[in-house]
Amino acid sequence: MRFFFLVLCSVLFFNFSVRGQSDPQISQYMFAAESYNPSVLANNKGINLIGLHRQQWVGIPNAPQTNFFAANMPFKAFFDKKQGVGIAFVNDKFGIFSNQSVNFQYALKYQIGEASLNVGANLGFISQTINGDSVRLVESDYHDISGDMAIPKQSVNDVAMDYGLGVMYVSPRYYLGLSVLHLFQPQLEMDDYINSFIGRTAYFTAGYTLPLKNVRYVVKPSLLLKTDFISFQSDLSARIEKDEKYWLGLSWRLQDCIVFFGGLNLINGLTVGFAYDLPTTRIIAYSFGSLELVLRYNINLEKNKLNKYKSVRVL
Repeated sequence: MRFFFLVLCSVLFFNFSVRGQSDPQISQYMFAAESYNPSVLANNKGINLIGLHRQQWVGIPNAPQTNFFAANMPFKAFFDKKQGVGIAFVNDKFGIFSNQSVNFQYALKYQIGEASLNVGANLGFISQTINGDSVRLVESDYHDISGDMAIPKQSVNDVAMDYGLGVMYVSPRYYLGLSVLHLFQPQLEMDDYINSFIGRTAYFTAGYTLPLKNVRYVVKPSLLLKTDFISFQSDLSARIEKDEKYWLGLSWRLQDCIVFFGGLNLINGLTVGFAYDLPTTRIIAYSFGSLELVLRYNINLEKNKLNKYKSVRVL
């Protein structure tokens, strides 16, 4: 607890600069942890299907659009420990650029009393495309960039291997997670003049469950810190849940926006969440905000065991 609140105070009192990063922005990070920390698979129950769509800066042409999908399930075949395996897809478009990735994910769970220590890994591919034929070249008497070899005349693309690692400590009341994506900074060679790379990115996440006097309600503060070791981004969040079925929440992304989000657990394991990002910068003059929808579906693999009776009176 002391460590958790120390991190919260650090987020509140330190000023971080925020710049663009390779990985997509996700506001409901607590419901899509598979996108940044593979170790969470070891703690999932049943078969999980996750889908997320994000439309950033609505109203601005060619603004970022993100689609994320993941599927995973637990098993216990090796090491006599709970494990998780899955696959995750990302399709992220912004301007003339687009990134697509596919990652095979694996996680292993070590039980420590009532808590657990999970370790996980990503192994996959990442692809980046530059749509050079969509570049708008401005003509002027003072400059001529039509012959610039760094501006492709057509779409160029390259694919590279990608790796990631994650660890998460989970107790009945709180969790702490640390992960590093793009571990070896994949190099992408589009053509002879255009090279790119995906920078290594680290994530730290934490959350706590705070019960209230009314047992029907709980408060769940959480945070997510992301850095590419050049710039930082911080999300400080809190949500209140009722009957483990409904929730409303508020996030503050430093120097960027305020996020309003909410959702509910529907019948048969279906969860729906929606988020709206209200910009707190001058971009609000051009966009009324960002929208995000997340769906999770859980298939419980633990079947209820029927009681067996010997009495013929019970049919």
